[in-house]
Amino acid sequence: GSPGWDDSGQIPELGDIVINEFLAHSHSAQPDWIELHNTTATAINIGGWFLSDSDGDRMKYEIAAGVSIPDNGYVVFYEDQHFGNTGDPGCHVPFALSENGETVYLTSGQGGVITGYTDVEDFGASETDVAFGRYQKSTGTFNFVAMSANTPRYPNAYPKVGPVVISEIMYHPPGNADAEYVELLNITAADVTLYDYTTGEPWIFEDDGGFTFAFPTTPVTLHAGERLLLVKDLAAFSATFTPAGGTQMFAWGSGSLNNGGEQIQLSKPGDVDALGTRYYIRVDRIVYSDGSHPVGDDPWPISADGTGDALNRKAAADYGNDVINWQAA
Repeated sequence: GSPGWDDSGQIPELGDIVINEFLAHSHSAQPDWIELHNTTATAINIGGWFLSDSDGDRMKYEIAAGVSIPDNGYVVFYEDQHFGNTGDPGCHVPFALSENGETVYLTSGQGGVITGYTDVEDFGASETDVAFGRYQKSTGTFNFVAMSANTPRYPNAYPKVGPVVISEIMYHPPGNADAEYVELLNITAADVTLYDYTTGEPWIFEDDGGFTFAFPTTPVTLHAGERLLLVKDLAAFSATFTPAGGTQMFAWGSGSLNNGGEQIQLSKPGDVDALGTRYYIRVDRIVYSDGSHPVGDDPWPISADGTGDALNRKAAADYGNDVINWQAA
């Protein structure tokens, strides 16, 4: 605090400077990097600010005095030149970003002291040379997701979509609640096998309510344009719905989709850390709702909540975790 002093103009408004994109899974000569973006029409001096990957030490890397981001501009900090380089005077504690996921912190500072501005982005496991970036959804909010291309110092590319997407969600079937299902679709022109031969592990589907379904270790393959059904109970599903002939179906058994809405995710195996923990790379994620949370301010269609409609993805190759790409049908 600074009682009796005018603090206006000392630090930007929240959201003026954002962590915009970063690469956490680099190999050989390619360094990790962190990109910051000035979202305003005025240059902003960030000299003395800090970057870190630790909430317990927000001051690992101190940005050099005089560094300014031009209006609507970008600045990139590299592991080998900046935050991981002990030869840089601002590198108080060298760090690199984890390919298995962690958190990036940007904190304002002046004269070696933290001031009042902060931006934080957490992320999960990533593929080699696939950056995470900030993407604005139709609702005006942002997701930090894998990008279709790496664009340091330039506006972000479109999110990476596929190769397999969640294309339909029946979270609240009428009648028998055990007839719920999720449909997956291969949006590519090639076969996709839901198994990683390098790790010897299958892909998984999970919800944030606690259930996880691992695909069979006898590899399951989706041909180009092919759909696959995950159902809670095969008998209940078959008594209620008639899928196209030849559709592959697998039952996840215990656990149910939340009728009020939740997060569901399709993932593939990633790396194992030093403690032997397997991490999974997100392939597709949807956070859906029943259209009534809160009432009058939830854009998800309400007719998918027990009336017989399902949530259908409108454009398979478009970003999935945005209500604008879903309809009830």
